[in-house]
Amino acid sequence: MAAAVKAAMEKIRAFWDSQYHNEQNWAVNYRVLKAAGLFAGSIILMQNFGDSMAV
Repeated sequence: MAAAVKAAMEKIRAFWDSQYHNEQNWAVNYRVLKAAGLFAGSIILMQNFGDSMAV
């Protein structure tokens, strides 16, 4: 079981390195992360201040 966990961690580490250290992949991932952050922020903003924004 420990070998399976170690193998899974190695796969995750290799995937992270391939996405983070590759400039082309990182550029796309950065845009996706920015868009997801903006989306989540807008949801939180509307939950907190949506009543005061209503006309």
